[in-house]
Amino acid sequence: MSSPHPTAPASPIEKGSAFAEANWLRRAPIQPLLAPIWLGCERPGTELGPHVLSEGLKVRWNRADRRHLQADLLPPIEVPAPAPADALARLHRGTLEFLPEIAAAVVPLADEVERAIREGHLPVTMGGDHALAIGTIAGASRACGRLGMIWLDTHPDLNVPSSSESGHIHGMPVGIATGLANEELPELGALAGKERMIDPRDICMLGVRDIDPFEREMIRRHGVWGLSMDEWSDLGIVEGLLRAMSYMEGRGVDAIHVSFDLDVLDPPIMPGTGTRYQGGLSVREASRALRMLSDWKAPIHSLDIVELNPLLDLEGHSNEIAIHLMGTALGERMALNG
Repeated sequence: MSSPHPTAPASPIEKGSAFAEANWLRRAPIQPLLAPIWLGCERPGTELGPHVLSEGLKVRWNRADRRHLQADLLPPIEVPAPAPADALARLHRGTLEFLPEIAAAVVPLADEVERAIREGHLPVTMGGDHALAIGTIAGASRACGRLGMIWLDTHPDLNVPSSSESGHIHGMPVGIATGLANEELPELGALAGKERMIDPRDICMLGVRDIDPFEREMIRRHGVWGLSMDEWSDLGIVEGLLRAMSYMEGRGVDAIHVSFDLDVLDPPIMPGTGTRYQGGLSVREASRALRMLSDWKAPIHSLDIVELNPLLDLEGHSNEIAIHLMGTALGERMALNG
């Protein structure tokens, strides 16, 4: 993947732009939204992730030096995502088998995201597979004039039904959000009440390394800004993220959605996710990136943490890492002095 804007433009924040609004990752009440969707990846287990993340964060913050964080944690809201009784017998057919069930889950999820933002709360959607981003991007888009997005994921998720080899809907949320799937999935494409939820040029992708040919062509043709994992590593995690942030600052968006897929981590570190691909981030690198986003003077108003599958790591190490990284994104810090 090559970046269409490898040189960072001048930051409008430095010029006193109105873009420098509050970053809600550290300055707003936190509204956990539990989205136990697994039919998008068609692999059971991700429906367990939301409760692991929600309960784990509450326990992690129940100590004296973190209770100031817990004070901002609102009671979680679960968005139902029921699976049909015969779901296990219908997996991997490549026919959008579970589209009705996913649509039924992401519509109320979009409503909850929009409601939280309009109330001044930070919606943190805990997944569940990445199909949930159809709803979170739609809700975030409805709550602002023009949405930007930071997408941290092994996969671009830019497929549409006709391009997808697997037919798994968790590989399509960005394709749907950018309007590329409007002809095939018009109802989902219209979920934000706009021609498209987000302009492809208002997306920064970081860490992608498992890219389908169709996705690569769409990135090039529609001007998605991105750094593959190789490019990001070669530049340096800090420098690469600074370029992404500076690019986003120049786009004229008035809100930013961050979507963090745990499969962006290296598989030996994060076995508890279902679509692993070698060569990802270390915990230290992911933590650094999330701290930078959390400290950024930019209007991040919504966050996803997705694709945790506790059944794939029964020792629970992946759960602990996911909870740690989520806490880091939400302002948790470790300092020996001060």
